[in-house]
Amino acid sequence: MKSQNRKAKMKYIRHTLNTRIIYNIIFAIIFITTFGISTAHADNSSYPNCTGGGTLNITLNLPATINIATLPANTPTITPVTDWFSVSALSYTGCKAISGNNINYQATLAGGGSTNPSYNDNGMSYDIYPFVSGIGIIMSVQNIESGTGPVPLRNGYTRVNLPITNNGNFNTIYRARLIRYNLTTNSGEINIPQTYLINGADWMYSYNSTTGAFSHVQRLYTSPTTIKIQTTSCTLNTSNINVQLPNMLPSQFPSTGTTNGTTPFNISINCPSPVNTYMTITDNSAPTSTSDIISATNDSSAQGLGIQIRKNGLPISLGPDSSMAGNTNQFLIGNNMSGNQIIPMTANYIRTSDINVGTIRAIATFTMSYQ
Repeated sequence: MKSQNRKAKMKYIRHTLNTRIIYNIIFAIIFITTFGISTAHADNSSYPNCTGGGTLNITLNLPATINIATLPANTPTITPVTDWFSVSALSYTGCKAISGNNINYQATLAGGGSTNPSYNDNGMSYDIYPFVSGIGIIMSVQNIESGTGPVPLRNGYTRVNLPITNNGNFNTIYRARLIRYNLTTNSGEINIPQTYLINGADWMYSYNSTTGAFSHVQRLYTSPTTIKIQTTSCTLNTSNINVQLPNMLPSQFPSTGTTNGTTPFNISINCPSPVNTYMTITDNSAPTSTSDIISATNDSSAQGLGIQIRKNGLPISLGPDSSMAGNTNQFLIGNNMSGNQIIPMTANYIRTSDINVGTIRAIATFTMSYQ
């Protein structure tokens, strides 16, 4: 009897122990699961992170004076007259680069829509907004931190979704460029006061949401400037210039790069009113060349030689046939040139490879730009 009671008691103890073990295991699972949920919730509740707000007034600083020449007769109607101006504005601080955290930017032109034609710049189409006297302005918005390129600001309003890809600050970059769109632009001086260009609102989306969580307004102004529109009245006194270089022997060019046969010539122009004059020289046989050697024409029988044009003893690098300000390898002829002007230059042979005797002919064109 005592033995049976002992066995029964042992069974009870084992049963109780097993129950406690199961209970402890269940408790541990519940505890771990609850802890995991709590951690995930803490991460998610950290949004939004960007801070900033209110109204931000931004000034795009233009040069105090912008010199613009009137259009020559053969210039395309829509022509850029300045390079890009830009300004960066701090929009938000403390942003976190996590998927779903975005800045949605919307911009509208303060003065209303554009009725002018568009302009294509680097593969992107921009609406031209009137600025002054046949000159318009094109604009773009960009954010460096998101890794996106400039986005043109179009007619009506522009909306851009910019992902936050880096922790830290979020900067809005505005760019503007002056474009001439009217051939009837008159010469003269125009004083432009501070101008209200863009009323833009940008805001941060909350984490993984499509509802704006935090917003503020950005307003873009240009600084006061004076635009001087100058008449492009310079004319060539001689339209075609023939330069005859001397006969030479192959022995006078002992190695590649040797030059010889320097011959002076002049370009003569007449400018009735003072104007800043620039020039670009273009290889007629290779119009995209940017080297300093004009190539021989196809009807040349000599080989291994090219032609250089020099100003003040230095070879002139070639560029595309364009009068646009800042054209590749465009160079200054003179400031405030007026009346009859003589531009002295020289031409010379240059050895480019093994020489075969014969005749060489090369053609270059030059394009004047008045700025």
